[in-house]
Amino acid sequence: PTTTGLPRTPRLLHLDVDAFLASVEQALHPELRGKPVVVGGMPNSRNLVMSCSYESRPFGVRPGLSLREAERRCPQAIFRYGDSQAAGRLREALARVLLDFTPKVEITSIDDFLIDLTGTARALGSAFDVASKIQRRIHAELHLPLTIGVGTNVLFARLAGKLGKPGGVAELLPGHEQAFLDGLPLQHLPGIGRHIGAQLERFGLRTVGELRRLVPRELLFQSFGRNGLLIHERAHGRDDRRVETSVEVTPDGSLRHRPPKSLRRDSTFEPEEGRLEQIEAMLSWLVERSAWRMRTHGLTCASLGVRLTYVASGPDSKARTGSSTRPFELTRRLDAPTDSTDTLWRTARELLHGIPRRRALVKRIGISLTNLKSSPGWQRQLFDTHPCPGEATISEVLATDAHRSSRADRQREIDHALDQLRGKLGFGRVVRGSSLPLRDTHPLGPDGFRLRTPSLNQ
Repeated sequence: PTTTGLPRTPRLLHLDVDAFLASVEQALHPELRGKPVVVGGMPNSRNLVMSCSYESRPFGVRPGLSLREAERRCPQAIFRYGDSQAAGRLREALARVLLDFTPKVEITSIDDFLIDLTGTARALGSAFDVASKIQRRIHAELHLPLTIGVGTNVLFARLAGKLGKPGGVAELLPGHEQAFLDGLPLQHLPGIGRHIGAQLERFGLRTVGELRRLVPRELLFQSFGRNGLLIHERAHGRDDRRVETSVEVTPDGSLRHRPPKSLRRDSTFEPEEGRLEQIEAMLSWLVERSAWRMRTHGLTCASLGVRLTYVASGPDSKARTGSSTRPFELTRRLDAPTDSTDTLWRTARELLHGIPRRRALVKRIGISLTNLKSSPGWQRQLFDTHPCPGEATISEVLATDAHRSSRADRQREIDHALDQLRGKLGFGRVVRGSSLPLRDTHPLGPDGFRLRTPSLNQ
């Protein structure tokens, strides 16, 4: 089908890479194509399936299933850990292809994209034809399977994409949206999860049309709060979200991403970790990556949080299910906004030591950097906040470098030098001493340590 609406009719595309992490493995290793691939680790571990190719799904393998159960259901499956660096490179390559069609490209997640083709019909053709061209080009150049939905707003584009899975292109034509919505089962409407869906079904509601006609806005708000208002808007097909450009090509040919509003980095230990040295090393590495990311965007953060998740039942035999407790989290507002790796690391380490200790192994650790703002620049300091130890005299202090360079100034220069080296040689070519113990447990490549959680390893 082709769009016959007006030239300025909104035409938004939602693009989703099918089984992204598994598809990355198949793109990198042609011998895996057409075979059942499961990403998450080896089947003898206690972890869950993170991604699985569509060849494994007829056997009942799904993301979230335990790896042991995945092997039982599909003995011929090929298990992989996943390659986070390769996933990042392919995602950026896909964004470059999309920028050849329109500058309005938004990366909404690791495998999710939105683009706006409004007003491009005369130059590029119909939205459906453009979607088909994009799909063919991505498959030919990157060997990634892509599902694309086309609609007049973000909601309809996402819903159309669900109809096209896997590997199809589906368009919801202008003027037919409400009729399409009314026939949808309630669980297909974003915002209606298992709990809300069960409550609505108790009143005999099965479709979006029944919800729209029979349940007033006030009752949805009274029952489900702000989420009820969102459900009401979506049941009427209203979604005023716009595609916010998040990536562009710079004059030197590199990709520049939109500055983030916050940063969250997590990593899972496999096997679970009990050594404080390794836990601190992972925390240090997450701080390094996050501070570097902030500096590339010219940002500083005013608040830092540290999360720690323990194995639910401790290091005994009952822990084989791999279940974990709710994470402990401590957050601190910094004395002044900063992008200094040293300042963030010392604060993160203090927060880690402030989290309650348990006689259990650590499953996951993470950090959050919030209240991000543009960096005002760097003002050098006259005095060191960490003076010479002991009863040093004035002449002894003047004989040292303390009066010429404060600790903050020295750390600033170190960050700048490391950023330049990593830009030329790769982030993993230079590792701080506080992160070095990770070499005993994690492979180190040019792009950095290969962490357990590929989708969050940035």
